[in-house]
Amino acid sequence: MSQTTAPDVGPDFVSHVRDRTPMPFEHGLVGHPLLQLDAIAELAEELGPDHISAQEAVKPLVASSTSFRDVAPGGIAAAIRELAVNDSWFTLLNIERSPDYRALVDEVLDAVAAGGGMDLRGLERRMGFVFASSPGAITSAHFDVEHSLLFQLSGHRTLTFGDWASRDQRTSEVDRYWSQGSFGRLAQMPRERARHALEPGVGCYIPPYVPHWLTNENAPSLSLTLTFYEPSNEREALVGAFNARARRLGLSRTRPYGEAPLRDRGKAGVMRTGNRIKRLRGRGETSSAR
Repeated sequence: MSQTTAPDVGPDFVSHVRDRTPMPFEHGLVGHPLLQLDAIAELAEELGPDHISAQEAVKPLVASSTSFRDVAPGGIAAAIRELAVNDSWFTLLNIERSPDYRALVDEVLDAVAAGGGMDLRGLERRMGFVFASSPGAITSAHFDVEHSLLFQLSGHRTLTFGDWASRDQRTSEVDRYWSQGSFGRLAQMPRERARHALEPGVGCYIPPYVPHWLTNENAPSLSLTLTFYEPSNEREALVGAFNARARRLGLSRTRPYGEAPLRDRGKAGVMRTGNRIKRLRGRGETSSAR
C-alpha cells in the first residue's frame, strides 16, 4: 500500500468470511494522514450534516431506538476536535463520497482481498465510516448486514460479541431491520460470547448478523470501519428486503432466508431486477432534466 501497511488478515481470512466467524488482526493505518483528528474534522465539514450521525456518548447497551442530537453551535469540525470534553459520539457516513477517501477504501480492501485469499470481484458495494467518540462512549448492541472491518486508530475500546438466544430472536431482529428501520439496534441484550481489546493498530473482522457492542475506556476513540458485500450476504440482504416488502403488501407469512434456497434465489433475482429498473429510471430522469 502507498502510505501505510496492508492489514495483516492472513490467507485464512476467506474462511472467516465464509463461516462468518470474527477475527482480530493488526493493521498499519495509525498515523495515516487522512485518518488524523484534524483531517477527520475537515472531512466531516466536507461531507455535510446529511452524512453525519451525532449522538450522546453514554447510552444504554440496549437502545432499540436512539435519539439524535444537534451538532454543537461551533460546528461539526469543532465538536470532533473537542471529543475529550463534550460527551459526543459521531459517525461520518459513506466517506467514500470524498475522492481521497474513496481511494483509501479501495486501497485497503484490495489489500485485504489480496492477503486474505479473496477474489477482488467478491468485495462489492464498498463503503467507509469513521467513528469519533468521547471517553466512556458506548456503542449499543446491534448487528450489521454487511461484512465489516474495524480498524482502531486511537484510544482503547472493548469489542464484545454476543450470540442470538434463539433462531426466532434472530429472525425477529432481522425482520425489524428491514420492516421498521431498526438499523440493527437490538431490543434485548444477547448472551456474551467473546471480548476483544482494541488499541491503535489492532482491528477485527465483524461478520454480518453477529450481535456486538463496544465500550470506550478513558480517552477519546477514533476508528475506521470498511464494509463490503459478497454473494452470500448480498443475497441474504435482498431476501430480507423482499420479505419486508411482501409483508407491507399484506403477505402475513414469509420464509426467512435459508429455509428455501430456491425461493431465496428467486426473491433475490426479483429485487436485483427492481433495483436495475430504478437505476435506469433515475438515469432517464437525469437525462430528461438536462
